[in-house]
Amino acid sequence: MAAPIDLHEVAERELEAQSRYPWRIKACNSTACLSAGAAATAGAIEGGVAERGLGGDVQVTRTGCMGLCSRGPLVRVIRRGGDETLYGDVTPEVGVDIVESHVVGKRPLADHVLDPDMAFFASQERIVLANSGVIEPDRIESYVAVGGYTALETALTTMTPQQIVETVQRSGLRGRGGAGYPTGNKWALLAAAEADQKYVVANGDEGDPGAYMDRTVMEDDPHRLIEGIAIAAFATGASRAYIYVRAEYPRAVERLDRAIRVARRNRLLGRRILDTDFDLEIEIRIGAGAFVCGEETALLASIEGRRGVPKLRPPYPTERGLWGSPTMINNVET
Repeated sequence: MAAPIDLHEVAERELEAQSRYPWRIKACNSTACLSAGAAATAGAIEGGVAERGLGGDVQVTRTGCMGLCSRGPLVRVIRRGGDETLYGDVTPEVGVDIVESHVVGKRPLADHVLDPDMAFFASQERIVLANSGVIEPDRIESYVAVGGYTALETALTTMTPQQIVETVQRSGLRGRGGAGYPTGNKWALLAAAEADQKYVVANGDEGDPGAYMDRTVMEDDPHRLIEGIAIAAFATGASRAYIYVRAEYPRAVERLDRAIRVARRNRLLGRRILDTDFDLEIEIRIGAGAFVCGEETALLASIEGRRGVPKLRPPYPTERGLWGSPTMINNVET
């Protein structure tokens, strides 16, 4: 069995690598920006940097959603020292101009600069989406560099399951799927259930037209979801988990699948996670697009391979859920 990832060493190495570049250019690689041509824009920027021999001075990365999707493709330019500029409507041609004018000539392209104090951004405080648009979703090193998986390490090595449940109860966190049920109380119910097998399910089947909060998390910060599921499973005594994703979210499925494989390879999933006695396997289940499967009992039926039809409660899923075993369902954002 391979040694688990050394989170502190990886974070230090990644941050040191970033610090070597006087300039960093982050190109949005989310669904909205990709539909507006972001892949070509990022490629043009990478080509512009290479053609000018700036590879040692400019780091170009592809990140998740930066927020203002209506102005995509979005690009953020960061100069060492903290000066940041956000650009909108960045075509491949504009991307090359950014390299030439902003990086080489030190003159930002005023026509494409977005005001960080505009009404859309002014009152925002990013919590769940703090890493979106900052990290590279497909690189675990990028997530670890912003503190990723340290909460799991802390939970496994310094806290008991009961302490974790009590911490969530004290936080006042409520379910983000709409019902607002106290999350800590739901965790306590599963933790108290006596069974050889327990399950945790992350509900990523947001069915409302135009809703894609969960999609953004799954696409742009997949390791954060995995870490949250792992903490929930440890706190409640579960050893298997499922992420239920809408069929309409192929990019989320792709990135989650890759993140799960990488996490397993680094002993953040599977057997003896981080050299502890905790085991956990996570599996993705893809929904068939039925709106009703956002309801938790219908969702469980769908995971089991049955028709997604809601059932009367009680019994509640924490009493009898997947295959008759105690099961806890949390929204992805929760």
